[in-house]
Amino acid sequence: MLQGIKVLVKLSGCCLLMLATVMGQAEPSGAPSDAAAISATPAEDAAAAIRREHVFFGVESGTGMGLFDRSNVRYARVGVRLGGVMTGEFGPGFLRGTFEEDVVVTPVDYIIWNGYRAVYGFSVSPVNLKWNFTRPRRTIPYLVATGSMQHTNVKVPPPNTSLVNFTEGVGIGFNHFLRPGRSVSFEFRANHFSNASLGDHNSGINSSLQFTLGYNWWKL
Repeated sequence: MLQGIKVLVKLSGCCLLMLATVMGQAEPSGAPSDAAAISATPAEDAAAAIRREHVFFGVESGTGMGLFDRSNVRYARVGVRLGGVMTGEFGPGFLRGTFEEDVVVTPVDYIIWNGYRAVYGFSVSPVNLKWNFTRPRRTIPYLVATGSMQHTNVKVPPPNTSLVNFTEGVGIGFNHFLRPGRSVSFEFRANHFSNASLGDHNSGINSSLQFTLGYNWWKL
């Protein structure tokens, strides 16, 4: 587990570096000032929904892979997301943004073990804490920290572990607003997977990378 935590810390640093690169490229010269962004009307601003308290619903699918000693593991999942922007914009300069909390239910959450089997799971993620960087006009990057619980039809990793496992992760992503009230999202996340010693063994999946693509409807 300690190795997994160290890897997550390193991957978190990589996520932050990637986000800094995105933020550096997100706003071209001559982009509107903060004052202009605040005064823009929803008709002028496709991403207006994410700049104030708001709710949305989304569908998503994702894939991923285990790392190091779990390189034989792959993921495939389909789920739904209900989220809400909890604050209006605040903060200085490029850090200006909004705080968001989402709940994700994933009724199809497969772990595919090369040399073992495809394991069916159902997962719920009640913790998806996001900071949306709202300075850009249409493509809004964010940082995310997640926590979820998964129930599988057999114990994983085999053998003598648990039907219930927990995942925590950190990552980066963005919402790209196609028009007011509609966005596509992409998320890149580093995860740690374990049963918190619920089973006789807790071998877990110390490190994995997961990718999610979604489509979201924002209440106008």
